[in-house]
Amino acid sequence: MSTMAPDVSTPDTATTGRTGTRRRRKLLLIPLSLLCALGLVLGYLFLTAKPEASTPLGASAVIPGGTARVNGIIPLEKDGWLPPERVQVLDEGASAGTHRVRILVQFTALEGEGLTLDTSQFSVTGLGANSIHPLWTSPGKAQLRQGDTADATMVFELPNQAIALVLEGPGNTRLSLGLSHHTS
Repeated sequence: MSTMAPDVSTPDTATTGRTGTRRRRKLLLIPLSLLCALGLVLGYLFLTAKPEASTPLGASAVIPGGTARVNGIIPLEKDGWLPPERVQVLDEGASAGTHRVRILVQFTALEGEGLTLDTSQFSVTGLGANSIHPLWTSPGKAQLRQGDTADATMVFELPNQAIALVLEGPGNTRLSLGLSHHTS
């Protein structure tokens, strides 16, 4: 009686299939674990991050040489305003997914040396908006003597989905723009 020894040259496919699946599952756990850890760290940082303070809409902020106050944020689509001189970039219309606003800011010189105003140094930032510079400003530059005021107009193109927008300027000036500018 001869007994045959089991053939060890061909693996049992059912057993091999199960161990291969187990190995893939174990290997898949490593990137999933890292992804979860990264999500936890980013979530913690996002939830505990302190927002930078900004001056509320309509209140005066101290700037080098005086004060600044946002007097109005007007969507251009609502009033059709255009600057006195023709500006090609404003003639072209807003890009898809954006809207244009005219920001009215009043500057007052309080210091003895006055206030040097350069509206091109201002930008808008916020969630969904990285440092957006004005398309047009008036006046561009001005020197105000103590007690003088100047009304400036700045036109920006802002993303429709951007929130928590702030007008930033020299001397860490941060003026909140509120929500009234959103048109969509």
